Amino acid sequence: MSKSIMQDLKSGRCYICSRWMDRDYIQKGLEKHHVIYGKGNRKLSEKYGLTVMLCRHHHQGDIHGVTDAIHNNPDKTNDLRLKREAQRAWEKKYGTREEFMRIFGENYAEENDDHA
Repeated sequence: MSKSIMQDLKSGRCYICSRWMDRDYIQKGLEKHHVIYGKGNRKLSEKYGLTVMLCRHHHQGDIHGVTDAIHNNPDKTNDLRLKREAQRAWEKKYGTREEFMRIFGENYAEENDDHA
C-alpha cells in the first residue's frame, strides 16, 4: 500500500467518518479511494499519495439512497470537499496551484483558498 499524504491508511478509520462526522472508531471493510480519479488520474493519485480509506457507505454508497457517498451519487458535495483537501495537501507538500493544475488538469480550490 502506498503512503498517503492525507491519512494513515492503516489507521482503520474512514476518512469521512472520522474527519467530518466525529465518528472516530476502527471500522472493518474499508476501501481505498483515489481522491483524484478518472482520465488516468488514479495513477497520479497513487504516485502523489492522494488516497484515503473510506467505509462502504461513503465510498460506493448502498441500496438505501445514500446521498453522501463519493461514487454512485448525484450529490458531489463530499467528492468536491475531498478533492479540495487533497489539493491543499498536495500544494503544501509538492508545489504551486499552477503545477497541480498542470498535472491533474483541474483546480478544485475555492476562491478564498490561499496558494501554497
